[in-house]
Amino acid sequence: MVFPDLSAPEARPIQKDSNHFAIASVSDRLIALILDFLIFSPVVSLFIASFLKQTRTFFLLSSSSQEAFVAAALLTGLVFFLVVVLQAAFLFFWQATPGQIFLQLRVVSYPHPQRRLTLNQCFLRSFLWCTGFLLLALPFLEVASHPLRRAFHERASDTGVITLKRRADDGPHPIESRFIGSWMRMSFLLLMLFVAIGFLQTYKELLAGHYRGTSGTSLVENCKEMKDSDLKGSARLDAAFTLFLLEEISPECLNKEADVVLWENPVQAEGLGYLAKYAAAEGDEQDKYFTKVCEDRKSGVCILARFMAGQGALDSLSKDDARWWTAQFLQSEEKFSAQNITGSLQLIENLQKIAVLKNPLEKRFVRSVWTLQEGFEVKRNNGRSPASTNENREEWLEKFKERYEVP
Repeated sequence: MVFPDLSAPEARPIQKDSNHFAIASVSDRLIALILDFLIFSPVVSLFIASFLKQTRTFFLLSSSSQEAFVAAALLTGLVFFLVVVLQAAFLFFWQATPGQIFLQLRVVSYPHPQRRLTLNQCFLRSFLWCTGFLLLALPFLEVASHPLRRAFHERASDTGVITLKRRADDGPHPIESRFIGSWMRMSFLLLMLFVAIGFLQTYKELLAGHYRGTSGTSLVENCKEMKDSDLKGSARLDAAFTLFLLEEISPECLNKEADVVLWENPVQAEGLGYLAKYAAAEGDEQDKYFTKVCEDRKSGVCILARFMAGQGALDSLSKDDARWWTAQFLQSEEKFSAQNITGSLQLIENLQKIAVLKNPLEKRFVRSVWTLQEGFEVKRNNGRSPASTNENREEWLEKFKERYEVP
């Protein structure tokens, strides 16, 4: 018994008469499709592995961000391109995909026979084949209804799938053709209905202003509680950390801001990023971040973490670390607890020069001025009121009256 050469680059010639077209069965074509998927998937995955990792990171940060949308679109386009190229290459050199070769199927030129497929036919057929999946694979149903089992992508590229087996498919039964044809028309109508509903809904949201005011940057979209879009990178995270300590933003918001900074600038912002994640975490996860932050116990971030955990003071902070807004706020709280009200007020006044921190710190400013006044009254009643204390009190009271327009 002699078997045909499955690796032959050319299929047997066919006649123009459709009766001599060796129709490939639907089952063989379906099995060939499954085999192609199993063979092509690892190859495509190898090419897109690094890009897929980056795309997944964007979705973990924020699935609704513009970066996530663009990355997903680029990833889809890359997969589309690779599948088209791989399939076209097999069709051009072997006139069949790997699964079709195994099932003894060949793609030939029809209704104008020629010895080999042209490069244009291969790419057009592959491109339209991939496009069919964008329409929920509905065009492929024609394989079950067309007299020669030719789907849209095959008719458009003047190709057809034949079998090298001795027994070919007889084609669809008339009842089968009518049933599949009716089902396809109904499916296309439903698809168009869903598209129309989606279009109208999106247009309605557009008129309602749901898409108004988005800045297009991942930092703003990742955490909408952060209203200052002028800050970038570590400065934005520093401001977010201070707002978190002021209970103005949620732990989830701070966590997102830390993720963004660690992703964009993992070297320079690593310390502050992990300190923020430590503050936003709870339980065992917080302990893990504390260990990560305090790998160097003399570092500024470790000093801040230990202070937040009630294990130390901020006296040993370096000048560079003390420039962080988060550190200045914690120092103001430490000074307030130590009854150094004027020192706390000086730090608060300095922090209020940052636009995003100005209003949230107003409560701290009022609290400190009120405490300063109460402390002065107590000392005066006890007969102890130094002149320097009175001068400081008068200075801050004047600032308070000027700010709130109090007579």
